[in-house]
Amino acid sequence: MPLSSNSQFGVVPLTQAINRLPVTPTIIRSLGIFASKPLTTTYVRVENKNGALRLVKAVPRNAAGEPPARETRNIENFDMLHLPRADVVMADDVQNLRAFGGQNATTVASVVNDRLATMKADIEMTREHLMLGALQGKIMNADGTSELLDIYNRFGFTRQAHVWDLGTQTTKVGEKIDETMTALKRNLNGEAVNGWICLCSPAFMRALVYHDKIVRIYERYEQAKVYREGETWVDFMHKNIKFIQYDHDFGNGMKIADGEAILLPAGSRTTFAEFFAPANYNETVNTMAQPYYAKRVAMKFDKGWDLEAQSNPLPLVLRPELVATIKVA
Repeated sequence: MPLSSNSQFGVVPLTQAINRLPVTPTIIRSLGIFASKPLTTTYVRVENKNGALRLVKAVPRNAAGEPPARETRNIENFDMLHLPRADVVMADDVQNLRAFGGQNATTVASVVNDRLATMKADIEMTREHLMLGALQGKIMNADGTSELLDIYNRFGFTRQAHVWDLGTQTTKVGEKIDETMTALKRNLNGEAVNGWICLCSPAFMRALVYHDKIVRIYERYEQAKVYREGETWVDFMHKNIKFIQYDHDFGNGMKIADGEAILLPAGSRTTFAEFFAPANYNETVNTMAQPYYAKRVAMKFDKGWDLEAQSNPLPLVLRPELVATIKVA
């Protein structure tokens, strides 16, 4: 069976194959705000420095230590998350297949790629789930109730929250936006951003775009949308903020709560990061991490192959004071 070939289906070629597969679009990941940070370790050390979180460099065991700190330092270790997905390719799955104009191995590769694509899509949706949690301040497990990480509790931050009275049509919405932006910009401390993004629950988006002070602005934006190709989200731009309707519901209670939104900076190089650890395979120990890994192992009596795909990410908001929750009153 062609899957026996390490040159075609070993850890390296399978890992390369799964990383080459097309990405399943998800809203947060499509924004590109989380910078990819591959590591050779299974954890990342993060230090709180004047409200901004930064990485602490690991050094060899016998290297000289750092000089004594002259201020209180708060350093935390965060373990990367482990997201494995499993499938199988049975001998019968490829028994009678022949690739048109090609060899049997080509057809086996297509079967394997189909399995990898399905597993990768599941992991990608899970990464979106984790990123939403990071933006909300609490990363939750797939059940939506088990907390994996609360960045605010770990470092003693207080989440910014602002209330916009969108239920009252006389509310000066522009002023409320300006007040919120002023509060957030105080925390930039030299960080360069090129705009802001507001991920809105459907209820928040409706209250905003149909408010008397906003509806005409929204209508003009929608009329001009015909000239902007490739936009599929419900969104609009106002006061250098791109309001995007975020209607992902993961079916476990994990979503942006009704009547709420998340406001965050765009174009920041230091605010958002997604760290990756190597896979827990013999072949990948102490190597630079890849976003995805894949491996196959022969089943008992050689009746097929067990396939595994995995990713070991950890999305973190390293400038929590630049992210805020907005609520409709």
